[in-house]
Amino acid sequence: MTVLDISSLEHAYLGRSVLKDIDLAVNTGEIVALVGPSGCGKSTLAHIAAGLLEPKSGRVERRYQRHAMIFQDPALLPWATAARNIGFSLRLARVPRRDRTERLREAARKVALEPTDLEKYPVELSGGMRQRVAIARALAVRPDFIYFDEPFTALDVALRRRMQDLVIATCAHAGHAGLFITHDLHEAARVSHRIAVLDTHGAGILGCRLLPGAPGERDEAEERDWVAAALTRDPLFRHIHDVDERQIA
Repeated sequence: MTVLDISSLEHAYLGRSVLKDIDLAVNTGEIVALVGPSGCGKSTLAHIAAGLLEPKSGRVERRYQRHAMIFQDPALLPWATAARNIGFSLRLARVPRRDRTERLREAARKVALEPTDLEKYPVELSGGMRQRVAIARALAVRPDFIYFDEPFTALDVALRRRMQDLVIATCAHAGHAGLFITHDLHEAARVSHRIAVLDTHGAGILGCRLLPGAPGERDEAEERDWVAAALTRDPLFRHIHDVDERQIA
């Protein structure tokens, strides 16, 4: 069953087309990674799919019950503890007060946050811990679809890998569907079931590739070999590392 269906989508900023003829579907229990060059409109597409932006034209059908979004910047409230930051999403979702404490603890356990971590303010947490709080905030509302907008770009390599493992453990293994925006093909090969490639100028989805197995089941050698083959032998990925500085704010 398709839980997110985008068809004939177009969008423009100040009269300049940034997305055109976009067709993309995500199925139940599937994480689709969307890759493409910097500035090609990946994040804009995710924001439209999540309802944060209105498209110029086209159709977005959401057949899931509830979604959450995880951004590159954790965007935590600096004056609130980790616990209150997680609880903020529960208040917005109008979860009954009597259920919030257990939901908060459940989400914190999933991302390996200790009770002492929950008492700290964002300034007292490392970059990785702040991102864990952001993930817990998203999971607390019990979404069945998650949008990931390049959530680990600002983290170092080792920390990024731990966060990817966290996504696999808490989302892919739990059967959540999602759209994962990234410019890193290695990351896409780790966390997703299928990879879609956005045109350099946002003019449609050029194609999709199904990855062997499921996230968490592939070993490093398999992921590395798949990426190497994709970059050297598959024309679909020829331009994913191109950069047009004029497109980047």
